[in-house]
Amino acid sequence: MPNQDIDQTVDIEALKAQVDSDIAARLLMEADAALQINRRGFSIGELKLLVSLDATSEVAEIPRLFRLPGAPTGIIGLVNSHGRVMPVVDLSVLFGNQQKRAAAAWLLTCGRGEGAIGMVIDSLPERKKFALEDGISLSEVGHPIAAHARAAYREGKDIWIDVDFEELFTSVLQIDSTAA
Repeated sequence: MPNQDIDQTVDIEALKAQVDSDIAARLLMEADAALQINRRGFSIGELKLLVSLDATSEVAEIPRLFRLPGAPTGIIGLVNSHGRVMPVVDLSVLFGNQQKRAAAAWLLTCGRGEGAIGMVIDSLPERKKFALEDGISLSEVGHPIAAHARAAYREGKDIWIDVDFEELFTSVLQIDSTAA
């Protein structure tokens, strides 16, 4: 078999153009993502709340609650979650606007490990995406939870409140959700 020299030249300019194109596409995607707010949304009665995607760890049916005499307002009991005792908060009790519970209430676990706190919610969390221009002033939010919010966004007729739950649990309930 004769030894054939195969011409394997590389078009450096074409390679550079492809790399530049790939980098530009990636930067455009990152810039577009920076203009969007991605959160997990759920409801408690008529209240529409948002939490950062990494702040929650589990959603489950509400297990048996153990009452805690003398607990701060809003803490409706304790549950055993994976072998750890966790306080359960009902924000409708905390803010004094108890409403009829949804037919299927859920327990949303915020945080992990020893710092986890359960919260009663009325809908399964769903991923929500907002553009920066969807933001509204917190003064437009007619609920006391706005004092513990980072931002609020309008989606159609609904106002979604982006709550800082660590700050809320720490300041209102004196629960340190960062202790592990």
